[in-house]
Amino acid sequence: MDEYQRIFGLASILLQHPEKDWFETNELKDLKDEIALIENQLVKILFKQFQSYLESTTYLELCTGYAKTFDFSDKTTLYLTYPLFGENPDRGKALLKLKSEFYEAGLPIKSEELPDYLPLILEFCSLVPTKPAQKMLLIHRRSIDNLLKELSLIESPYQMILQACVQTIEDMQRKQKAS
Repeated sequence: MDEYQRIFGLASILLQHPEKDWFETNELKDLKDEIALIENQLVKILFKQFQSYLESTTYLELCTGYAKTFDFSDKTTLYLTYPLFGENPDRGKALLKLKSEFYEAGLPIKSEELPDYLPLILEFCSLVPTKPAQKMLLIHRRSIDNLLKELSLIESPYQMILQACVQTIEDMQRKQKAS
């Protein structure tokens, strides 16, 4: 597993609605072990800060904060095409195009999840080779940057996860230019 795949995989999990299992099983320890394997020190620090937030917050507080952050604001929605198109029919065209990107990469979407859901996109990027991951991230880069900006404005702890993703995207771009 490449470093970027590990980071996007972790981010995908941590940007999903909090699960009670995280606290009742060893899942937080497993996440902690995965974070320890990250080589990029800035990204590792960001994940550790978020991990501290998880460990110091009750499950109910996490759920409330998550819903308040992502479910009730158009500016901080995890559906990346929504801020661009709203309910405009162009969003439907964009979603179909995204579904074809998943299909062409050999990972067709089987669930009812919309293909612009950031945790799904990050999971995709954790499973595919660098080139299709970069293409998917390039498609959404502006929306990811805007989401990070909005999360920073409200001082959301989730900004740490987005900042780690943006740092990783930039590292991937620098590595590609150097090769």
